[in-house]
This record gives sequence, C-alpha cells and structure tokens, in this order.
Amino acid sequence: MKQRIWASLACVMILSACNNTVPSADPSVLSSKTEKKGDKEDKKINDEDSKNNKSDNKKQVLNDISIETKGNVELSRAFLAFESGDLVPSSNVTSLGKPVYLHLNIAKGWKEDEGTVSLGASERISSDNGTVFLDEPDLFQNYSSLSAEDAKFIRLKAVVNRMTGTIKYFVVDYKVWDKNGDGVIKGSYKFYVE
Repeated sequence: MKQRIWASLACVMILSACNNTVPSADPSVLSSKTEKKGDKEDKKINDEDSKNNKSDNKKQVLNDISIETKGNVELSRAFLAFESGDLVPSSNVTSLGKPVYLHLNIAKGWKEDEGTVSLGASERISSDNGTVFLDEPDLFQNYSSLSAEDAKFIRLKAVVNRMTGTIKYFVVDYKVWDKNGDGVIKGSYKFYVE
C-alpha cells in the first residue's frame, strides 16, 4: 500500500515537473507573461502619475469653478454635470430648462457629531447684467443634520427655465458651511444657455 502511495506521489511530481517545462515552448503562455510584465510597468507608471498629481495638485477642479475654503475643509474635486451624470463640457454651455449641477467632493473637514454633520448652503444666480434670478440664503434649512458620509458629496442645482432680453451668461455664487464648525467652501462659476 505504501509503495502505491509513493509511486503515485512520484508520478505527480514528475508530471508537474514536466508541466513546468512546457510553458516556455507555448507562445500563448509567453505572451501572457509579457502582458503581465507590461501590466506591472503600467501600474508603476499610473502609481507615479498618481503620486505626482497628489503632490502637485491636491484637488481636481473643472469648468472654471472658483473655490475658496476656510477652516479644516479639504476639497478633493469640483465639477459641473447634467442630471444624467454626464459632465458639462468645459465651455459650460447648457440649454434652456436643462439643469446644471455643481458637485463638490469633500475629502475631510466637517465637524461630526455621532456620525452626522449640520451644513448650510446658499446659492445666488444672476445674469451678466446683474439681474438676480435666485437668492437662497440656506438651501439646507429644513435639514437639521446629514450623515457624515453623505456630506462628503454636495450637489447644488442651477437651472434657467426662461429668458427675456439679451443675456450673455449666468453667474452662480455658492457657499457651503458647517453649522457646528468653522469649515466653509465658497466660490462661483459661469454657465451659458443656448
């Protein structure tokens, strides 16, 4: 019985040793090994790019959005998107009745209390000639608190449903603040309606 077990083990070892020599003769195995090496090189390049981007530019801001932060708030990303989730082109052009959403992705800085934060947000939409179409002092006034996780992703809507006269562009001034701390994010952006 012991001889059969040893014979079986010896056979398995011999076959596995033979199997290790086969890949060098198989071109498909060689190409997959090359691809793996290339993947490692690509990963290294991406990691270096990520490190460079993090050290040179800690936040990503698109659509010419102006941003100022106060307190301990750190912004990681700011951009404009349509309701569908598609990014607004860098020209910041939309059409009548098509909302534009300002997305503010917060890395850290809101003061938490048992996993919740209390925020305020104001928004003012005016035209190039100074006409004010919207002036909301606190869009979040009906919310006493938000989950800390939800508060990392702020989204503010701007939409123009009708226009009279000649308007070249609209300006949105925004401000988001921590009602329990000193964190503030404020700024503005322009958008155009075709």
